[in-house]
Amino acid sequence: MIVIYAEKASLAKAIAAALKAGNRIAHPKEPTIGHYEFTFNGEKTILCHGVGHLCGLADRTAYGEQYKNWDLSVFPCIPDSYQVVVKDKTKTCFEYVKGFFDKADLIINATDPDREGELIFAYIYEAMHCTKKWQRVWIEDLTPQKIQYAFAHLKDSSEVISIQQAGRARSIADWLCGINLTIAATGKYCANPKDMFRIGRVQTPVLAMVVEREKKIKGHIKTPFWRLLAEFQTDNGSFTAEYENGILDNEQQAKSLLSKCIGNGTVTAKTVKKRTVGQPVLFNATQLQATAGKKLGWDLDKTVKVMQDLYEHKFMSYPRTSSEHLTVAMQSEVTATLRKLFLLPEYRQYAIPESQWQAYSKRHFDDSKVDSHPAIIPTMNVPKSLSEIPSDDERQLYDLLVKSLIRIVYPKAEIEDTTVSLDVNGNTFKATGSIITNNGWYAVDALPDKRATLPPVSAGESYVGTYFLKQGFTEPPKLYTESDLITAMETAGKHLEDEEARALMKAENKGLGTPATRAGIINALFHNGYLAKNGKSIIPTAKGIFLIEHLPIEELKSPEMTGQWEKRLHDIADGKEDYQAFVSSMEQIVREWYSAVVSSPATEKYVSDEDTISCPFCGARVINGKFGYFCSAKKDTGCPFSVGKEYCGKAISDAQAIRLIEKGKTTLIKGFKKKDGKGEFDAYLVVDKAAKKIKFEFPAKKK
Repeated sequence: MIVIYAEKASLAKAIAAALKAGNRIAHPKEPTIGHYEFTFNGEKTILCHGVGHLCGLADRTAYGEQYKNWDLSVFPCIPDSYQVVVKDKTKTCFEYVKGFFDKADLIINATDPDREGELIFAYIYEAMHCTKKWQRVWIEDLTPQKIQYAFAHLKDSSEVISIQQAGRARSIADWLCGINLTIAATGKYCANPKDMFRIGRVQTPVLAMVVEREKKIKGHIKTPFWRLLAEFQTDNGSFTAEYENGILDNEQQAKSLLSKCIGNGTVTAKTVKKRTVGQPVLFNATQLQATAGKKLGWDLDKTVKVMQDLYEHKFMSYPRTSSEHLTVAMQSEVTATLRKLFLLPEYRQYAIPESQWQAYSKRHFDDSKVDSHPAIIPTMNVPKSLSEIPSDDERQLYDLLVKSLIRIVYPKAEIEDTTVSLDVNGNTFKATGSIITNNGWYAVDALPDKRATLPPVSAGESYVGTYFLKQGFTEPPKLYTESDLITAMETAGKHLEDEEARALMKAENKGLGTPATRAGIINALFHNGYLAKNGKSIIPTAKGIFLIEHLPIEELKSPEMTGQWEKRLHDIADGKEDYQAFVSSMEQIVREWYSAVVSSPATEKYVSDEDTISCPFCGARVINGKFGYFCSAKKDTGCPFSVGKEYCGKAISDAQAIRLIEKGKTTLIKGFKKKDGKGEFDAYLVVDKAAKKIKFEFPAKKK
């Protein structure tokens, strides 16, 4: 008997449809669990599924009673071997799946095709003490064609063992850092252990990036500067030029130069250069999330959800990829997809004859730059109209993907840059302007804002000039937005605007986290009370700043160090690094770091906002519990005040909860789910003292 294992119900449903597996048979007592029975390759086959991670690494207490309490003298906990256990919440599902695995002659692993998917299967296989032969199906998107192709080209288990080891190494590294260093930091720096300083191998350096940005902003000293400008008049209009030496930081020098600028400016040189701008590369997961944030105004939670929905509805390829290129073998698929897209009413305006398509090149099709999965593009499952796509959000995201693909067959944009030098009493001024001579791919969706142009001017001609100084002040760096932060994680904190430099950094696989984990890491920082939002900007909380300022381990706060670890994990997946060597090095590092934290000369303890905020109903102290904030007088007086962790399907951050308690009202929270499940709404949470409850307040409608 063949058993196919998918990690969740939606994936199993897509596979069942592609393989014509018939109807799902639900578990008699738990309908969220189920399986399919059918014939595959002439053999009886069971397609079953899990509910995500059924198993994980055992808690520290599994390695001895001494680790039950947070006694700093007995840690760090570094096991001789790492135990895998079934999670309490998934035991029913685990036993259900085990019943099929026990009877199998062959198991096909159909978890998500990435490092974490391999880990999910590896832990289940190990926890079941399974020794059955297994193979891997690697599914690129959920269209029937791709699923059928993947099942016709199964991988042997030996082909993905290195990817599985990378998943195990990541899991162990996070376990070692998370448990041991969290205990060390909490015991050393927290006045109240309930506050808990959660330390993460990736979370902590990301937090350090935000704190460092905040310090630069607060430490910035506004410094004046002056620009010497000229306005020249021609018969065909005017243009602005600037003193060629640029910004002047001395006011007296600036005024002295201005006094010498009298009379006309004579053109001493004029150069015209032509250049082209190539079509952008395609989207990977991180850049699609960043673009959705910038263009659509979405937060990461929403973007990740819509990406998954679009993938499960078979309109988008695999959503958790780091690649921005496609394989050469995909060229025929792209051609077929584009032909279908150009027939859609919404995209006919962009259709150009195939004879005018730009030839495919390594700019977009390069096998050497494709990691486990190619770039994200629309699948061949093109709808007859965008109205067939289930939701407006999915349609907006699909539009971004469609236009990113259409652009690759358009020509490069052509631009003509003009630079003019003018002499004014021995002082040189320069003016620049540019015009787009051929829109090229800009015509799809990216025509730039109005560009500075120059009226016709000729070398040797003189023009009447008006000269003046314009004062400015140096600006601090801007706060991160979610889009900025997730992009910075991709390049390990390096601010890289240049596409080639960014691509090189990504090619070295030294980013923080992976496309599958970055959004979750940022959300965890909010959930743990380290970050808060000010509008769209991200700011560190007092708790986050305290941790980074007091943690004595610079390497743990270093994006570069964490980027190096990610490179080593990637090398394990590629078979270039030894799994055990990586784990051993992490164990030694954690020993050293634990000692550094515990022995640090800490003279200050962190006191959380929770210890100082009062109940708005009765004035008693408010406690941050497992399910949210509640009044400490609840047992004694029955005070009903509480703030849940979630309202209408929307998680409430600690920062918003504290703001609600202290000020009586949150900032506007977006994305509450309607009761009927059909749509979302935005609202404030407000303390109603008279009614003694928390209620919604809706923003005023715009006229």
